[in-house]
Amino acid sequence: MEAMTNSSNRNAIKHLHAAMSGLPVHLQPQAAPMTWEMAFNALPADGRLINVGAGRGGISWLLEQAGYQVSSLDLHPEHFVAEGLECGFADLNKEIPYPDSMFDIVLAVEVIEHLENPWHFMREAIRVLNENGVLIVTTPNLANLSSRFNYLINGLFPYFREQSFVGCYHVTPIFPWTIERACSTTTASVEQVTYSRVDWPRDTDIPRHDGGNGLRRKVLDRIALSRLTGEIACYKIRKITRQAQVAPGVHYK
Repeated sequence: MEAMTNSSNRNAIKHLHAAMSGLPVHLQPQAAPMTWEMAFNALPADGRLINVGAGRGGISWLLEQAGYQVSSLDLHPEHFVAEGLECGFADLNKEIPYPDSMFDIVLAVEVIEHLENPWHFMREAIRVLNENGVLIVTTPNLANLSSRFNYLINGLFPYFREQSFVGCYHVTPIFPWTIERACSTTTASVEQVTYSRVDWPRDTDIPRHDGGNGLRRKVLDRIALSRLTGEIACYKIRKITRQAQVAPGVHYK
């Protein structure tokens, strides 16, 4: 029975991958290549899902069509144009406007680096999850070799240069330890980390969209994906029954 469920989930995920490329231009999500595909792979098979930072709504619409019970939030809900769905307003630096234990899945793709208070967001996301629920967070991978080299040379990380700050308010670099330590301040644990592809953005912080073709792409695809090579990281975080290990704001005496 479990094998059948896993097979069904894989088929549903493949359908999401294919359907995303067929979205109208005005509903296409904005992210580096393979980011959404990676997030889809981390999704549980079904459940009540909240898509935070829902943007124009294309992904919310796809997930609704795939059988998820979808709610959507965004700082600019007026940009949300997915037909038949609604999007509520939320400043994710503050409280998520839902009661405790409301959702099975919180989906936050390329959101957390835009927030001035990502630690608070992590605790809020866990709060609105059911026990054993899943938070999926993607963000630029600052542990890779490209990020380390760029910081060594010019003191800046890819995706956090001036262009990204001014253009889309990439304001808070998120390290692997940021996620892990934020989890320790609430009832959560990192279950899995995956990576999108081996690559890095242009000097203007624009992702390289090459369609998967060309010699450069073929060479990079032969490099093993890991923390040292992946461009975007995806954290699958599980709500657990363990008590928070660290109390926020408490100093040693």
